[in-house]
Order: sequence, then structure tokens, then C-alpha cells
Amino acid sequence: MGGSGDLIDFNVIEGHKENIQALPSGRSAKALHQLYSPPILGQQPSPADTQDANSKAREPFEKELQMIDEADDPLDVYDRYVKWTLDAYPSAQATPQSRLLPLLERATKALQGTPQYRNDPRYLKLWLHYIRLFSDAPREVFVFLARHEIGDGLALYYEEFAAWLENAGRWNQAEEIYRMGIEKEATPAARLMRKFGEFERRKEAQPEGATEPSSPALPVARPALAAKIDPFAASSPAPGQQQQARSSAPKKSKSSKMAIFSDSGEDSRPNSGSSSKGWDNIGTLAERKKENSIEAKPMAGEKLKGGKTNGGMQKLMIFKDQD
Repeated sequence: MGGSGDLIDFNVIEGHKENIQALPSGRSAKALHQLYSPPILGQQPSPADTQDANSKAREPFEKELQMIDEADDPLDVYDRYVKWTLDAYPSAQATPQSRLLPLLERATKALQGTPQYRNDPRYLKLWLHYIRLFSDAPREVFVFLARHEIGDGLALYYEEFAAWLENAGRWNQAEEIYRMGIEKEATPAARLMRKFGEFERRKEAQPEGATEPSSPALPVARPALAAKIDPFAASSPAPGQQQQARSSAPKKSKSSKMAIFSDSGEDSRPNSGSSSKGWDNIGTLAERKKENSIEAKPMAGEKLKGGKTNGGMQKLMIFKDQD
């Protein structure tokens, strides 16, 4: 039996539960109790003191990231760092003070090209934290993961994507995602089948006649001009025919332009093919929002437009009935 130090006073957590952001995996009651318990002696630490303590606790993780190239499991460093951030900032994890957004962007981008992490649940959960807390376009991020085969063998990916589509009222697309995961034999298969069965029962309870988009859940990626196609191949004569036509053609006047023929089989036009996976990275949230922000500039020399003044027009007279 544990000692008295292991006892948790849930009344302490109860007073802060409205400010604690929920996580799908749940939170540690012990960590919350330690965070919100009042000190035995002295006053309650100020926000500045808490921030200083968190900064000191953050230093070991930053040192590990500096040596990340020598780590046996780089994902473990990011995973522990993110978990610590979620525990240290239970009510402010989506704020600049937690630095969670740049940490998730850094982790997902750094490990994106590592094959052994594509179907690692820890790496997929980093993406899911980013989608839930910060993403301004969750569906695009799910599509991005599918294009790069991140989590395509994990049931968690299909469950989360289908749940988002269901909440958005896209029931047919959600069913498509579930069936896609079952077809790919994503693991654990038993949990995916159970989630799909629960989804089907919820879908049957929905009223009929609801309008939904007819587009697929995962748009088909069509590379632009990926294949080199010669639009003149069907009408171009053979090289021998070109030579014969050149010798038998009548001489043109000097004013007419000279037609230049090429016997080379190589197409000199540049190939603008692109990858079928779409974009290589989704960038940062700040980069995607910069188009909607106004660049700061000094006010020196700027003129403010004033309101229109009366140009001498007579004011409207208001008539009143005499009593």
C-alpha cells in the first residue's frame, strides 16, 4: 500500500478543472495535484516564478535537442519534451508561453523523412496534437499525412480522421476513411472494427436526406504536366518526309519568314512535372497567416485621412408640428 505521499486530494483539482484542457489520452491526476497544490510553507508562487521554474526544467530537453543527431531514438526526445509541456501547461498549452506550437512544428518537420517513424504511434500523436490545438485546416493536414504515408498502417490515423469528418457532418467521407483503414489492415484491427461498428450505428440514427459533399475524403493527386506530351506528334511528318517536302517546296519571297524544322527526337521544352505526393511540407502556422497580416512600418511621414467636411451645403431642416 502506498504511503500518504501518494494520496491525491481531488478537491484541489476540482477548483481548476474548468481551466484544464482535456487530452484524448487523459491527464495524470498526480501531476495535476502536484501542480495545483498550495505550498506547505510560504505563499503561492507567482506566474513569474512558475515561468522561471518551467524555463529551468526546459533546459535539459533543449540540450538533448542540440545533440539530437547522436541520439539512438530522436523521436523519444521530442515525445518526452511534448509530454512535459502538456503537463506543465495544462490550462495554457495553446499559448505562446508554453512554446508548444514551435515545438510540434519542429518535431514533425525534423522527423518527416525518417522511414522508421512513419507508422510509429508516437510520431502520429505529435501530428494529432498539432491538428487538435493549432491547425487552421485539419482536413488538409490529414490529407498531407496520407500523401506521405504517415500513419497509414495505424488504426489511430483512420479513427481520428473519420471522427473529424463525422463532427463536420461528412458521414459518407468518414465511412470511406474507416473502410480504407480496414482495407489496408491498419492495426490494431479489432479496435478499428469496433470503432467502425459504433460509427455505423450513429450513422443509421441520422435523419435521411441530409446533403453532403460528393467529393472523396482523400482527393486524387494529379501531377501537373508530369508526362512529356508532344501535342504535334500526330501531325508531324517523318524526317524523310520533311526532307522531301523541303526540296519540292517552291521558293518563297524574301519577305516571308523562314520555317525552321528540327530533326531531333528530344523535346526541348522543359518538363514541369511534380510529385504525386503534393507539397513537401505544410510550413508553419505563421507562414500561412502572413498573407492576412499587415506589415508593421513607422508612422513618421504618414498622413491620416480625415473625415469629409461640409462643403457649404445647407443642412437639412427638420419641421415640427406646432402644438
